[in-house]
Amino acid sequence: MKRKPAKKASGRKPARKTSSKTITPAKTSARKARSAVGNRALQSKRTDRNIERDRAEILAVSKMWWDANRRFSIPMMREAFVGGDKFHGFNLNGHTYYAIDEWVQLWEYLAHVMGPAGDGDTAVAEPREVRLVIRGEMAFLTSESTFTVNVLPTSDAQSAALPPAGQTARIPFRSTEIFVREDHEGNPVWKMWHFHASPRAPENERRMAF
Repeated sequence: MKRKPAKKASGRKPARKTSSKTITPAKTSARKARSAVGNRALQSKRTDRNIERDRAEILAVSKMWWDANRRFSIPMMREAFVGGDKFHGFNLNGHTYYAIDEWVQLWEYLAHVMGPAGDGDTAVAEPREVRLVIRGEMAFLTSESTFTVNVLPTSDAQSAALPPAGQTARIPFRSTEIFVREDHEGNPVWKMWHFHASPRAPENERRMAF
């Protein structure tokens, strides 16, 4: 029998088998979910840092305002309030004042009406029950305190909020401060745009319905 001639090698390398991984919709969704979680975590860290910075800046403006009351400092008050005609306030005397210049005029008048109590009390006690809420470019702060001054004997003030001349005024009050991250020129800095003070009920008085 004749042997069949051996087949010559073609010289071609055998094709490699490639293992193709099939990406299913479930896997794609899982990847997107992991990416979203990572992005949210990063965003949360950035947001937390921004809120803490905003909180510190707002509290600094608020403290400047309270210190201005203790020192009767008009320059400090101007620094805390938004300038121009944008400020609006409800004073503890029960009247409304428009724009910062009206508030300045009020303080210039009060310098001839009242003075330090002289018994160790500051004009405005350290605020308590402080609550600060920040939402984006706006924030509000509420607190309680006591206003204590001597009404000067020469005072000609006619106000239901003050005792007669020569006596001491001690008024517990509540306040609300409204802040916006914008000054009167449009710069992104925190300023107080509104202040509201009103008398508080006596300490020993029960809250209605409670």
